[in-house]
Amino acid sequence: MKTANRSSNKRESSYGITGRAFNAEIDPLIAVIDLRKRFKSLEVLKGIDLYIKQGSVTVLIGPSGSGKSTLLRCINQLETIQGGDIQFEGHSIARGPVDINKVRQRIGMVFQHFNLFPHLTVLENITLGPRKLRKMPTAEANALAEKLLKQVGLSDKRDAYPSQLSGGQKQRIAIARTLAMEPDVILFDEPTSALDPEMVGEVLEVMKDLAKDGMTMIIVTHEMGFAREVASKVVFMADGVIQESGTPEMLFEHPQSERLVNFLGKVLK
Repeated sequence: MKTANRSSNKRESSYGITGRAFNAEIDPLIAVIDLRKRFKSLEVLKGIDLYIKQGSVTVLIGPSGSGKSTLLRCINQLETIQGGDIQFEGHSIARGPVDINKVRQRIGMVFQHFNLFPHLTVLENITLGPRKLRKMPTAEANALAEKLLKQVGLSDKRDAYPSQLSGGQKQRIAIARTLAMEPDVILFDEPTSALDPEMVGEVLEVMKDLAKDGMTMIIVTHEMGFAREVASKVVFMADGVIQESGTPEMLFEHPQSERLVNFLGKVLK
């Protein structure tokens, strides 16, 4: 199943803001501008600038506590910010009146710990959002779920409950559930870090297929081989700032900062 990019050239915003039309050919889909985030006295993000083009795969790497997951949560509006701005299709989603629920339908997020509803079947988990938020008829939502289950290789699990699934299967269902909302971009927050090693590959394969199909993704991961293979751009964060960014070849083969050299020396052993 090819993943459709719902952002067309010069299409008007549809999440509660009016203004200049978005042009996918020249405008970043997401623009993070001088973003600052603080938890009490601790400044976690210290002026982040990041621009995400439609169809790109941006992989965030760096040591624990560098602010990678917090950045994703800010983009998805799960955290409020103290400075700067976040723009989606040329419009601020961090400041001013915005329909956050509509924004989150178009900026999907896959979490580390799946967050499936334990009392619902796999099919019901996937169709809940389309039926309730997109007002999709049940038959249409079921057909979409069946197609997505085939895409992630789990057609035989449609009537299973989350407790009957492995960790890798749960994460693939979580991805299918996110895809059911037909988002323009998906944020992945360490999607394989809670999995046993033998289950990591099956989730990464689904993500690789999404990249091939043109899905815009921002991914926090410690899987360096995956980053090398899939990323359009790799961003190295440390101490709440972006230390370096560029192509996988630039960062992995020609790191410029001592901090990145030391980080790669630890994770690539």
